[in-house]
Amino acid sequence: MTGTGYGITCDRGDLYNRRCYVQDPSDPSKKQEIIGYTSGGDPISKAPSTVPWMAWVPTVTTLNNQGDAYQPYGQAGIPYTQTGSTMKWMPSSGADMQDYKYLDESMPGSLSRWMTENRLCNPLWSNVFGCRTSDDPSVVAGEAESYSADVVEQRIDGNKIEPTSTDWKPFVVMGILGVGAAYLMNG
Repeated sequence: MTGTGYGITCDRGDLYNRRCYVQDPSDPSKKQEIIGYTSGGDPISKAPSTVPWMAWVPTVTTLNNQGDAYQPYGQAGIPYTQTGSTMKWMPSSGADMQDYKYLDESMPGSLSRWMTENRLCNPLWSNVFGCRTSDDPSVVAGEAESYSADVVEQRIDGNKIEPTSTDWKPFVVMGILGVGAAYLMNG
């Protein structure tokens, strides 16, 4: 006996621009727009949100041993951590790019995820706020391995620029003449 599968249907159109939908396993009469796929081929879709502060919830649909579709995270959707989604997935060719803008810039928590990945902080507050202190995104200031007691010294050889002295007399004379000319014109 085989299962029902994903129940994927697509709009008319060419392969790269049409939208596809997965059947909602909890209510087969409803469908959810597919926005991407996991490396295993499971569709990521836009499930309706049950809370007013989210437009929609990214959800994964997968198959059980019998081939029946189910959503392992239910109405909560794909879990997000401080560094982003716990699942890695590729965008669907027919998905709207505004969906990814929502996930990256508008969805609750997206700004804090962006700040975690991109900001560098004053070392004085690094262990308080957990800010990065290097360009390596895997190093957070509060981690023990990010501290080093070694003193690093480097000898810099190469072209040396010798200090030069500037003769200031021409500049002083031109400044005095300019002030005098301005005084005479306004005088």
